[in-house]
Amino acid sequence: MSGKGSIACTSVLNAGIFGRYDRIANRLIDESDVLLVVGCKLGEIATKRYTLPEPGKKIIHLDIVAEEIGRTVIPSVSLWSDAREGMADLLKMLPQDVLKERLAGWAETVASRMQQWRADVAPRLTSAEVPINMARLLHELNLNLPDDASLVADGGFAAHWAGLLYDTKRAGRGFVPDRGFASIGYGVPGGIGATLGAAQRGLGPVIALTGDGGFNMVLGELETARRLKLAFTVIVVNNAASGYVKALQHLMYGKDAYHASELSETNYADVAEALGCRGIRVESPDDVGASLRSAMQEKDRPTVLDVVVTRDPASMLPGVDNRTAKVKKGDRVA
Repeated sequence: MSGKGSIACTSVLNAGIFGRYDRIANRLIDESDVLLVVGCKLGEIATKRYTLPEPGKKIIHLDIVAEEIGRTVIPSVSLWSDAREGMADLLKMLPQDVLKERLAGWAETVASRMQQWRADVAPRLTSAEVPINMARLLHELNLNLPDDASLVADGGFAAHWAGLLYDTKRAGRGFVPDRGFASIGYGVPGGIGATLGAAQRGLGPVIALTGDGGFNMVLGELETARRLKLAFTVIVVNNAASGYVKALQHLMYGKDAYHASELSETNYADVAEALGCRGIRVESPDDVGASLRSAMQEKDRPTVLDVVVTRDPASMLPGVDNRTAKVKKGDRVA
């Protein structure tokens, strides 16, 4: 997930992330002869709980951290290197005159399958559901964020939904999930850091995507951002729950079998205003785009978009409907 943006998601050669929250990439991995894995530790999420790639797949694993090579999957070839320098050396060794011809079929496959995937998910991306469908929220981000924007994603739902559906429009670090930095509660502090960095590098607006559970942990940091006059947008995915926990409890134990996963109904736009920030409550999917554009115009203070999303735990997990998922003891599908 941290590699999202290495190739712009809008590129015809980008198949999306692989693993638990893939678009078309897992199927491509199954059909491949050899995998070149660069800078990925092949952990639980990337491998769908160590079921991907299938046993016996030829893998070339390049990583700057030697301990990650062979930790979960034994590669056919191990390359200990910086990702950029190692890839540059490999590129020099490839026969350029025949490379494009050999890969033309794969390139066409990626483009056609991604086109079909987008058609398949279009009803969710354009959903008029109230409360707001998470897919619609991410779709509005794709429509309204400029190419040089940075999306910081908190742990849990924020990172997983954004990993699946957010499209970076340029190559580079336009998507900054919590991976390797922190766990739940990273969104606002991460947004503060990204805003300071974006100002130094001349980049565009910063949007921090967080759940209400994660936001509750770091509410006080809004005062810090306000005092420092940092203008960035915090999107609070408000489902009145520790959503990931509640969704998994629903999946494994059924309706109403929830423990310590429900939160109080809170208007986070009012909370933001009380701290001297701008607050916007968003309850209709048709208001998401305009609210986001307005927030990105704010100067010298953060804006909190309190986006009211579904309370149905059966609709919370990316890519899964709990009501039709088949599970057995020990499974973890999310």
